[in-house]
Amino acid sequence: MQFLNHQMFYRMILAGANEIIAREKELNAINVFPVPDGDTGSNLAYLMRMIVRETKRSDTSSEMLESMKRACLRGSRGNSGMIFSQFILSMCSYMGTRPELKAEQFIEMCEQSAAMSRCSVLEPKEGTVLSVMDDWVNSLKATFPPSEGLANMLRRSFAEACISLDNTKNQLEVLRKQNVVDAGAKGFVYFMQGFIVSLNDTFTVAELASEDAEPFASPTVAAHNPSHDLANLEYRYCTEFMFDIRTNLDEVKQSIAAMGNSIVAVGDGNQGKIHIHTDVPAQVAEVIHSHGWIVYQKVEDMKRQQDMIYNRQASIALVIDSACDIPETWLDDYQIHRLPLHLQFGRSTYLDKVTLESDTFYTKLEQSTYQPTTSQPAQETIALLYEQLLAHYDHIVSIHLSKPLSGTYDACRQTAERINSDRIHVVDSRTLSGAYGLIVHRVADAVKAGNTIEEVLSVLATSIPRSEILVSVPTLKHMIRGGRVSPLQGKIARWLDMKPIVSVDQEGRSILYSKTFYKKSNLRKMLKMIARIHRRNPIQRYVVLHSGAKADSALCEEQMVRMTGQKPLYIAGVAPVIGLHAGKGAVSVAMMLSSENTRGTT
Repeated sequence: MQFLNHQMFYRMILAGANEIIAREKELNAINVFPVPDGDTGSNLAYLMRMIVRETKRSDTSSEMLESMKRACLRGSRGNSGMIFSQFILSMCSYMGTRPELKAEQFIEMCEQSAAMSRCSVLEPKEGTVLSVMDDWVNSLKATFPPSEGLANMLRRSFAEACISLDNTKNQLEVLRKQNVVDAGAKGFVYFMQGFIVSLNDTFTVAELASEDAEPFASPTVAAHNPSHDLANLEYRYCTEFMFDIRTNLDEVKQSIAAMGNSIVAVGDGNQGKIHIHTDVPAQVAEVIHSHGWIVYQKVEDMKRQQDMIYNRQASIALVIDSACDIPETWLDDYQIHRLPLHLQFGRSTYLDKVTLESDTFYTKLEQSTYQPTTSQPAQETIALLYEQLLAHYDHIVSIHLSKPLSGTYDACRQTAERINSDRIHVVDSRTLSGAYGLIVHRVADAVKAGNTIEEVLSVLATSIPRSEILVSVPTLKHMIRGGRVSPLQGKIARWLDMKPIVSVDQEGRSILYSKTFYKKSNLRKMLKMIARIHRRNPIQRYVVLHSGAKADSALCEEQMVRMTGQKPLYIAGVAPVIGLHAGKGAVSVAMMLSSENTRGTT
């Protein structure tokens, strides 16, 4: 074969993609760099599945290449996935200007793609996929001009790629200690294996893995133990943003350089994607927003991933969404996994509690001339989390914000039914915020104590009807805009400038209690209602929450201590997704009562 056309290129990419997908678990097992979070195989397989799903043979050549580029941007995840996507993006861009390639042009395309991949990384490291890409391209150049056509040239170059792969153990100390090759680099060699075999049906994997490629021919997955790295994560969150570019990627990379490491930036001129390991994803989001409009983001907690793989406390995984207002320390203490809801401000999207902090949120809210919108996590995101957890836990208990207030519960339930409804238990909390947090606290205690799944679900079932929450709201403006109260109730209260007390009923729907004209009298009214509840059904534990109203929450705490004789379990600011509807200045008390509660009866 002397030429490579678009359809042949398509077949090669898909063959390489399927080879990686088949090796997902093996690549996860040897993932120790840059952090031992066991997801390199999953990240690369995710990218490849996106390419396979989004790219169609029936498309015209230009459509096929453009859809492949879009799939690369959307599907790139993690360090290696980002680098890999840039390699394929560059190949597609090169192919887009030429109907077919001779061997010399093919080498030039690969050389440019390897160079662009290296440029995408702010601080390239040797002993990674970048080294293997460079060594493979150099072996291609060394065989030019080919005497036996492109297919045989690629076949001979494969041995050099395998040798380069084995050499990664000599280039990175962490790989040498664990006696494994770099997982991303091995993924690239598997990709090349499928890529090359697809060119000539007479080639077999066994023939490619010749004696020259011995280190790759008989791969062994080391039973490595990265526990020595568990307490040494330099940064906690693996963070990615996809955005419409207003400046250029190099400028964006430099703007966030001091905020973390493992920075990779890829793009096609119109859209870009940034990967960074950081402790301040919300600050990175603000920088990205200043350079473009955020259209997608992903933040993974690498500590939680390590706990899941190497340091599980129990056989049951607990999942919540970001409308559950609990202390951040509890997420670590109980190894809780959180699905953030989305907030849309104009053309940019944020992840609740993760890439949007409360102070920044209220500033944006007050300055906004329109009502920001919220949405539940994508089913694809939910499915990824559930599938990861099922690989390490016997069961998942997934508790969510009240169904009438959000589509999150339904999205999670539908996803669980599709994956494994016997092991994934999705429950509607029928409440929100601090009441939701108190329910989760009781369930988390039961999980950590080693209770069976039946016992945990029983604790959950008895906790939900014992919960109660009252919220003193300074304005109904945001709840009316967001559709959280009936239009008639909202209009009447707004016309009269009333400040209501808000709660949820037995099904988790918003209800309005008596309204006052003044904020302080509204807070006093709420405390009187709580006193009546306490006399009828004693408060076992409670929490105080607020949306930017620390002084009023302190006053509320003082009165609650006097009333109940106990301090709150915690005081916290509410999630932006809750503050969006409550408005700045709201104060709430959430309670766990001694017996089943009849909500709406105060």
